[in-house]
Parts: sequence; structure tokens; C-alpha cells
Amino acid sequence: MRERVLGCYLGKGIGGALGMPFEGSEERPGIRFYSPAPGGAVANDDLDLQLIWLEALERFGSGLSLPEMARCYRAALDVHWDEYGVALRNLGAGLEPPQSGAFDNWFSEGLGAAIRSEIWASVFAGAPEVAGGWAALDASIDHSGEGVWAEVFLAAVESALLGGVGLEEALERGKEALPGSSRLREMFVCLDAKWRACGEFEPLYELVSRDYGSVNFTDAVMNGGFVYSALLAGKGDFERTLLLAVNCGRDTDCNAATAGAIMGALRGADGIPRRWREVVEDRIVTGDYLKLQGVPATMGELSERVLALSERLRGVKAPPAMPPCTVPVEGIGRRECRVNGCRKTFAGMRLPLSEMPELVGKPVQAIVTLTLREAVDAANLMIATRGLFEARVDGRLAAVKGDLGRPVPAPHRLRGGRLVALPVLERNHFQVEVVIAPTYPVPDLFLGVFDWNNRHLAAEWTVEPA
Repeated sequence: MRERVLGCYLGKGIGGALGMPFEGSEERPGIRFYSPAPGGAVANDDLDLQLIWLEALERFGSGLSLPEMARCYRAALDVHWDEYGVALRNLGAGLEPPQSGAFDNWFSEGLGAAIRSEIWASVFAGAPEVAGGWAALDASIDHSGEGVWAEVFLAAVESALLGGVGLEEALERGKEALPGSSRLREMFVCLDAKWRACGEFEPLYELVSRDYGSVNFTDAVMNGGFVYSALLAGKGDFERTLLLAVNCGRDTDCNAATAGAIMGALRGADGIPRRWREVVEDRIVTGDYLKLQGVPATMGELSERVLALSERLRGVKAPPAMPPCTVPVEGIGRRECRVNGCRKTFAGMRLPLSEMPELVGKPVQAIVTLTLREAVDAANLMIATRGLFEARVDGRLAAVKGDLGRPVPAPHRLRGGRLVALPVLERNHFQVEVVIAPTYPVPDLFLGVFDWNNRHLAAEWTVEPA
């Protein structure tokens, strides 16, 4: 068990370092080894965020509750990328899990939870149902739907492996943890059939890219398909599996880290080839966004603390399944906007123009008054939609977008939109006008305001009297 747990975390670190230089690439890297060699351990949220649960489990043990998990998450994390930022905003607004992961979260089916599966798998080694149950609680803080199921699947697979079963059986245990309605499960079944029919990797890659591809490079289904394909075609070989996973592109560091963790759990630390281990030293480096004390210094120390928790929590059962998520809308993120002269009310960053059939074939004019509720030194207005648009702030042209790219409404990796710096040192009140050229189907519009650290800024979005 000690060798398998250590192998799991070493594989996680190796894969993260291997894939980090290519994160977000739509091209397939085609690498055969570290490129470039990292020269030591590197910080990666794939491992960093799991340390929150290490500390929480050591503190609360089996008494760790979902509300307490949410408090630990909020206290320990100061990173505002994608689903993390949405969850921190929602928790700050008083929403508890699972609402915190579901409300106004375009990234709810991203990989941010799936990459945290190893802590639950290793603490509850050999108990896939228990590991998956705790993983579901974890994921519900900042995800919903397939974003939750992706972590459940991986926690079950890794727990089964750490309990001593083979890879094929572990993958079956993971699929059993998924509901029949899951797109992940549907895709895995399709990949199994394709693998039996052809026994080659490229048709698997093509199936995932064609049928489950996403404009969001962190999408949990698409990337889960790449990892699953690598596991099938890797045939239990650490190096081959890792390289197949990373060379799919997209979320390369997460995919390689997950593949490395799974193969490390299967083969143990001694089963990881020396050339892969000797480049990434056995040292844990965390990002400065993680606000924790007592972080383990090495993968070895992390493994020993996990093994102590595993013994302490032996016999703990899976937590009760969460009820279906219903998100209260009244008073939470409520916004007003004037669309082609008509007053509209909506919740969150997404203005659902696609649900307004009267707009088909017409230019769309959306006007809203933005009032910041907090004093900040800098603020960026994010405008994102599919299609061509012009944006004005207080009547002055502020941004133009002239392509049909689909939006990824993330300020640090904005796609299909523009960022507009607001003169917040002068005032906190702005009229925003966005005019979208006729586009079919009618696209949604995403509006948000962020600081330079991508943190969601508190604001009111209202319609002034006409």
C-alpha cells in the first residue's frame, strides 16, 4: 500500500510537470519526454488543492461536513480562475454547496474537481464507493453535472487500484459509480467498443475529438475521454500511457497528471521508470494562492500522512448522496438589462438572448448600467458572445470584435470577447451598450466585471429609467 500511494502522488507530480508547458494547446505536442525539463518540482493546482482536504481531514476526521468543507475551501484558496472564482464568489454571496458549484457557473463541467480525486482515493483506498462519495461532496463546491461525476469516476478508479485490483477492473468500478445519464459513462462505453473493434489509439482520439470536443480546453468530458483512451491503449505501461495522454493536447498538465497518478497507483513507486522520477525531485512546491500552514515538504511525507488518515478513518462509510441541486435565483445575482428597448431580468453573467425568439435575424442592442459596489484600483469589464459586436462605455466606443468565435467567458483566457479597462479611480458608475450583428442562432451574451487578479467584483446591473 505504501508503495502504491507514493507511486500515485509521484505519478501525479511527474505528469503535471510534463504537461504544464503545453496547457491549453489545440495542437498535439508530439513530445517523447519532458520538453523542456523542469529542473525540479513545480507548483500545480492539480496537487495544491488536495492539500486543503488533507488538512481538513486531519483536523475534523470523519466529522468533516460539507458546510465545513466549503469554509475550508474559501479560507485556504485565493485563486480566481474559472470555476474556482465562481465558487468563491458564490460562497461569499451566501450560497452553500451544491448551489455554490451550480449557480451562474459556465465552468461547472470543467476539470477543476477531477484533478483533486487522489486524496479521497488514497484515504479510502480499496473502498471505491466511499472514495467516490466524498469526492462528490468535494466537487459540488465548485462544479455540477459531469464536473462532479468526473471526480467521482477517478476517485473510484484510483481507490480500486490502491486496493490492489488490476486496471481493467478498476475502470469498471469507476464506470459503475456513474449514473446512466452521464455523458462520461456514455463516452466510455463508446470508447470500449471502439477499442475492442480496432485496438488502436488514433480512432479513440478521433472519436473523442469529434463527438465530445469542446471550445473549453478544460472540459471534463473531452479530457476524460483522452485520459481513458490513453489508459486503454497504454496497456499498463507508465511511459506509453503518460505520453499518449499528454500528446492529445488541450488540458495537458491535468491529463498527464491524472494518467501518471493512475499508473503510479497501479505500478507503485518502484514501477515508475527512473528517468521520469529523477527529473522531478521528491519535493512539494505550492502556489502562493494556497493559504495553508503545515504543507508536506515531500511526496513521501504526504503519503505517510495520507496513510495515517487511512488507518484513522478505516470503516468510515460513504456520505449520504446529495439531493438534486435547486438554485435560488431571487436576490442572488439578479440583473436587469434593456434588450432592443425591452426591459429584461436575468440572473448571473449569462444574458440568455438565445431564449428570445423575437431577436432572430435582427441586430441586438443590450444596454445596462453597471455600478461597482466596492472601491478598487482597477476593474475590467468582460464582454463575450459569439459573433460580431461593438461595445460602448458611457457612449464612447470601447471595444470591437469582428469574428464568429464562440465565447469562453474567462477574463484570464478570454475567447470570443473583449476586456475593457474601466476608469474606476474617477467613478464607479458606467453605462454599457453592446450591439451584436445579426447572427444565427441568436448568441447569448456574457457580461462580468473583474479585478486584475480575475476576482469577480461585486456590482449592480440595472436599467435606468428610459
